[in-house]
Amino acid sequence: MPARPSRTNAALSALTVLLGTVAAGVPASADGSGDTGGGRPPRSTDGSIGIQLLEATAGRADDPRAHVYVIDHLNPGARMTRRFAVTNTSRSPQQIALSVGPAEIRGNEFVPAADPDANELPEWVTVNRASVLVPPQSSIELRAAVAIPPRASRGERYGAIWAAVASRHKGEPAGTVEKIHRVGIRLYLDIGPGGDPPSDFEISQLVPGRTEEGDPVVRATVRNTGERALDMGGKLWLSDGPGGLSAGPFPVQVGTTVAIGGTADVRVPLDRQLPNGPWQARVRLESGRIHREVTGTLTFPEARGTWGPPALLDGRTRWVLIAGGVALLVVAVLLVVLARRSRTHDRRPPRRQREPVHR
Repeated sequence: MPARPSRTNAALSALTVLLGTVAAGVPASADGSGDTGGGRPPRSTDGSIGIQLLEATAGRADDPRAHVYVIDHLNPGARMTRRFAVTNTSRSPQQIALSVGPAEIRGNEFVPAADPDANELPEWVTVNRASVLVPPQSSIELRAAVAIPPRASRGERYGAIWAAVASRHKGEPAGTVEKIHRVGIRLYLDIGPGGDPPSDFEISQLVPGRTEEGDPVVRATVRNTGERALDMGGKLWLSDGPGGLSAGPFPVQVGTTVAIGGTADVRVPLDRQLPNGPWQARVRLESGRIHREVTGTLTFPEARGTWGPPALLDGRTRWVLIAGGVALLVVAVLLVVLARRSRTHDRRPPRRQREPVHR
């Protein structure tokens, strides 16, 4: 049985888009772009529409991403359904169109695919209503069905369930170009026999810097070492600063998606009032239920728009010392073994040569 999301996760999963004549800041337009959870647009007195996932796979009840996005592994021939809701908080009824489209990871962002036939998800995922009229201050529950063909090839596909409304400025005549505002629920569907492929990542570097405006920032380099795409989140803490200062936690900038085998930089913006350091930094990054943490010493540069030297990561230093110690021990053992063999060989009496037999 699918697990219902908590109130906190449900609140996080509600994605909104402006209605009315104010279109500034809306991450959706008639060119096919749209918001699939990468940010939160500004509020409007005219209201908004939203789309929210209502259930997750029972096996992913402890995965925060699975309460916001449809993240599953399915064998060829498998079927499943997911409940979701569309919401209208405006003062008038809204005709909301529902559709499914492919997506891709481009520039470490989850974006609609430029090619409408980029993958098979529009054929495999269907919504029980193509359009729904939602009354003011109301929500309507819908259902998406997923049917994987028996001969589907292995691999992870990306897409989105879209909720869209069309609008034009007041006073514009009929027939003018309408703006299509839409929001979506991301789809991460991995297809193949067997179980869910592993997800994992490593943090390879922490670099302190300053933006062009002079604000301190930390850049964490993440490498996806697993077999599923990742959506990065997390926090940074600073301690042992000048005068024993501590600061944080500071949340990372959301919206970074790391493709399978890919590398991405995750940034943590900080308070401009922070001294340069040195600081003891602790960064905890996560994607769903996968967590990784590193600590190290860093100092922010003075000049704007520059990066300082990478932090020396404590965990990496310990492992380097351990590996070096093990290597030295192995070399020492080999030298002792070779020395003993040499001494044993020197102590052996010389072989007697057999005298020839004369007949």
